[in-house]
Amino acid sequence: MTLTALNCPQCSAPLPRVALWRSVKCSSCGALIARSGSLVQRDQFRQALLRARQAEANGASLTCGGSSYRILQDLGTGEHSTVHLARRMGPLPMLVTLKLASPDPGVARHTGEAAVVRELQAMDPSGSGAFYSRLLPEVVGIGMVDGNQRHALILRNPTGYWGSLGALADHFAGGLDPRHTVWIWRRILAVLGFIHGHGWAHGDVCPEHALVHAPSHGVRLIGWGSARRGSGPDEQAEDLQHSARIIRVLLSTSGASLSTEAPQGLAQLAERAANDPDFCRAHGAPGLDELLRNESRKAFGPPTFVPLTI
Repeated sequence: MTLTALNCPQCSAPLPRVALWRSVKCSSCGALIARSGSLVQRDQFRQALLRARQAEANGASLTCGGSSYRILQDLGTGEHSTVHLARRMGPLPMLVTLKLASPDPGVARHTGEAAVVRELQAMDPSGSGAFYSRLLPEVVGIGMVDGNQRHALILRNPTGYWGSLGALADHFAGGLDPRHTVWIWRRILAVLGFIHGHGWAHGDVCPEHALVHAPSHGVRLIGWGSARRGSGPDEQAEDLQHSARIIRVLLSTSGASLSTEAPQGLAQLAERAANDPDFCRAHGAPGLDELLRNESRKAFGPPTFVPLTI
């Protein structure tokens, strides 16, 4: 017969037998205990905690708005900021995208972008916006870096994204499988259709401002510093033109010529949308999406999930 000792992992006090099948509260230390098939030994947990704290103490770190951040990786350099992957340290750790700029013009640029992001997040909170808000940035903090002459804009880091569509185009120098360009363009058009419907325009749609999530076939637009509320048809058509130019880049080889695998109808749609503002203005994001779905069915048949392996 196998005997099981039921002890609190926090203080080692004995637990009642019902702890075998439900959560219980330790009568000694008050900890809430739930039995699990995945157990972590106390010594192993403490060793892992010590390693984590030592890792936080090492490496470049900075303080902004009362929170400390450790820089994990340099992500790139933009026109106005250097961009880093960082972790907020403390009891509530979080991966963040940290944008650092000089105070002038960084303060105005960051303040404007933060205001845009917050307005976008507030759009239609009880309707379809609840879905699209998950695809939009979220401000974690903003302000001057303590002991530094640089200004920081801190955004929640979107997890699971491989990189930008610009990096994806470089990775597939011979041209991306055209089946993937269909869902990539549709994801971009969906977000643009949502913001256009609320009177906004992104203003800077480009391969570097779109992140790809390969496992779930997701695309996330970033770089909202140039977004404008109260935009007109011309500005929205420009967004659509630039989205088509992204697809044209993805369908092209490194020599800038279209891949021979690109279906003619899909290539022609991307080419016309990229160069004809009147065409984009007349159809809008929903109309382009409908044309894209029609061309996809002609070229590839019924929709199927094709894994993107990077």
